[in-house]
Amino acid sequence: MRIGWLAALALMAVSVALAGCGREAPVPPSPGVALVANATASGLPTIAEFGAAACASCREMKIVLDSVARKTAGKAHVLVIDISKDYEAAQAFRIQLMPTQVFFDAKGKEIGRHMGKLTEAEIMARLGFSS
Repeated sequence: MRIGWLAALALMAVSVALAGCGREAPVPPSPGVALVANATASGLPTIAEFGAAACASCREMKIVLDSVARKTAGKAHVLVIDISKDYEAAQAFRIQLMPTQVFFDAKGKEIGRHMGKLTEAEIMARLGFSS
């Protein structure tokens, strides 16, 4: 069956109107942004470190963070986000230097940042634990 040009034009106008009515599919957050959102919603203090595997200081911090994660298991979240693989997370958290640690309290509120390396004791203290 053939549709007349006027009917085809009307169908096109309706589909354009529906497409432009602001009902675009939501874009899911990047993996790093979602990870931080889930951790900060859990009711536990959180440290999120933004770095990259190619960064020597970040690799050194990974060892420290792994130790902190073991000592605070079940009591805090320790996240490592590779911004070379998740640039959207770097943008969302306004990361300008690697490594950057962002600290959140148990209510999910950002309570501090640090750029560069930290000791295990400094991280534990910022999370509210003694080392």
